[in-house]
Amino acid sequence: MSLSLTLAVWFLAFGALAVLTFRRSVWAVGLYMLTFFACPPLWWWGRPVADYRWNLYGGIALLAAVACSRLLGKASVEDAQTPEGRRLGWLAVLLLVNATLVHLLLASSAVSTDSYLKLAKFVLLFVLIINAVRTRADLRLLLVMLVVGAGYIGFEVTLRDAGSIEGNRLEGAGAPGATDANHCASLMVTILPLAGMLFMIGRRWEKLLALALTPLILNVILLCNSRGAFMAAIASGILLFVAAPSETRRKAAKVLALGAVAAWLLLGDPRIVERFMTAFAGEEDRDSSAAGRLLFWQAGLAMVADRPLGSGGDGFKKVHGTKYLAKIGIHEDVRAVHNGYINEACEWGIQGLILRLAFLGSAFLCVWRAARLYSRAGDETMGLLGAGIAASMTAFAVTSCFGDVLDAEWGYWMVAIAAIYWRLATSEDARCATTHRAESITPGGLATPAPSI
Repeated sequence: MSLSLTLAVWFLAFGALAVLTFRRSVWAVGLYMLTFFACPPLWWWGRPVADYRWNLYGGIALLAAVACSRLLGKASVEDAQTPEGRRLGWLAVLLLVNATLVHLLLASSAVSTDSYLKLAKFVLLFVLIINAVRTRADLRLLLVMLVVGAGYIGFEVTLRDAGSIEGNRLEGAGAPGATDANHCASLMVTILPLAGMLFMIGRRWEKLLALALTPLILNVILLCNSRGAFMAAIASGILLFVAAPSETRRKAAKVLALGAVAAWLLLGDPRIVERFMTAFAGEEDRDSSAAGRLLFWQAGLAMVADRPLGSGGDGFKKVHGTKYLAKIGIHEDVRAVHNGYINEACEWGIQGLILRLAFLGSAFLCVWRAARLYSRAGDETMGLLGAGIAASMTAFAVTSCFGDVLDAEWGYWMVAIAAIYWRLATSEDARCATTHRAESITPGGLATPAPSI
């Protein structure tokens, strides 16, 4: 087996991360992310080892690292949880329980199995990330890992011509579950605000890293030519500006302006702009793709009305969708509904959609509240980070309106990051309050009110 230089470097990185896992469990998250963003079977350099399930190995390593951390007493269940964190954990469990019941009782098991097993895997991954990332430094390292991973995809696409342009859109490049244009664009635009955070609040080397990788990430988003991603970028930018602490809002505005300039400079194909503008066109000017998407949504809603409890994984795409599309004059065998919220209801029922919205919405509220805690405490860096996390979650939610990505694994990553951020905010807030109370005790034994945070 001949190894390319890239594959040799990949093996070195895999080995180094495996060794570092014994020191800090967050490195196991990095090992998993390596097998996700640089999954050998998806890249030309990985063909000699394409028969191995590297992403599974990364997940097993993460599971082992968290289990060892528990057994060795490096982390306690109490440290890993807050009431809000436990609520998110229970919502994740309920997502799995509901999917299990629908899969067993209402689905075509031969079709539904793959989607069901992915959901189970992502719920486990969510729990593992929460327990592997313990401190501010761990969270910062995780964000660097995500930005580097997205930047690597941008590097392969931009500088090594990975993927192919089909119908004006980038296809065949990305990560597991994100090789088509819509999913890849969703992944990249979700991580984009985190790259902006590194540039605003990172150390010098992190700022330089973000400065180098952000144009590569932007280029992939533009090449994917996804209207949903363009809308998500705008929505996340607005949210970032609104959610940023007032003291740092000017800095956020400068970064958003730089991002807009970079995107404009990268726009080399006028057809990308034309496609984006159709999102705002009237019915008479809307292109066939956008008009067809509305018909798919109509078919999906009709299926939900008939099957409100769900039909299992890929229930619309591979089982019942053809019948509902035929009723509105579309005769195609396998087509997605192109809306993550409708697709969730088609697959796991209205109750599944409610659980999913509660899962994502609770996480968003945790981030919003935690950012306010940090702002009141005068910690502008962490407050601004909260705005960036909220912007990433907004980007993910918007792309889910235009593609079946609501159940994608990066959505689970963002909820895990939200839970970690909230845990850090509440634990630091509690420690600060305790310190203030201790300092307020006078030598004579009289206590004065502790200052608020």
